[in-house]
Formats: sequence, C-alpha cells, structure tokens
Amino acid sequence: MKNGKKIETEQIPLTGKPEYLLDRVEVFKKMCRMLEMKRKRFLENYWRNYSKFIPQQQFIHLMMVRHSLPCNLAKIMRVTGMTSAGASIFVDKMVKQGAFERHEDENDRRNITISFTERARKMTDRIDDRLNKYIMQFFADCDEAELANLEEASRLVCRVLDSREDEEL
Repeated sequence: MKNGKKIETEQIPLTGKPEYLLDRVEVFKKMCRMLEMKRKRFLENYWRNYSKFIPQQQFIHLMMVRHSLPCNLAKIMRVTGMTSAGASIFVDKMVKQGAFERHEDENDRRNITISFTERARKMTDRIDDRLNKYIMQFFADCDEAELANLEEASRLVCRVLDSREDEEL
C-alpha cells in the first residue's frame, strides 16, 4: 500500500519509474539475499558433521522440510521445489537412512504421510538451536525497540508470503 492505496503488481516495472517502488523492491531483495547467504553458509558448515551419512543437497532438503512434517509427498515437492520423482527418491533415501517414516492411511492407501523418526527430529532440533543462536548473534547489539520492530516487520513479511505461497508466476 502507498498512501493507503493497494499497489498493483502490474504497475511495478523491472526498470525505470516509479523509483520509490524499485528502491523498496531492492531492499527486500537485498534482505532475502543476505539472509539466505548466511543461512546457507551455516547449513553448509554444519553439514560437514553429517557428510559421511547424507549428501549435502539431501541435508539441505531435510532442513527445508523439517517444519512441514508430518506431511505428504505433494507438500515436500512444494517446500523443496523437487519434482515428483525427485521427492520420491529423496523420501526413499531418508527412510533408508532412518530419518523418515511412512504411514499409510487405512481408508486410502494412496494417501501416505511422511514424518520424522525420533532420531531425525532430535538432530534437526539441535541444528535449529544452533541456527537460532547464530541468527541471534547478528541482533545482539539491537535494543528492545529495534528487536520489536524487526519482529513486527518479520511477522508482516511472513504473513504476506504465506498468503501468496501457492501463487504461480
């Protein structure tokens, strides 16, 4: 919204005017790049602890789906961006590794729910705890008002992104 008016996305050019929209988009893009770079670097470094057991990309996918479990294969495909075949292979490998369990629906055998094993949940919880500490170190110099503003802005961004999660480009 600008001055109480909703901004139509078709009005936002790739280049040119209106400049205030481009500046706004650039700061969002910069924030996303910086957050993703820091998160990816953390996960790549932490993966080294598990590199004997799981390939790096599967580790990253495992960390991507951890908040969506239990779920079905379609949700894993949406969260990771994998194809149906890729997601099936990933789930099969995670079941063989002892990270996932499959649960069939008694009423519909085609409906399979995938969940973490207790061992995998504990491992990802430990990684999440370390990731939380890593993230919070960046905000250690913020006062309470700045943290409250960051939290409010983050909730707004999440709400907007959640409301448009399944929209196609």
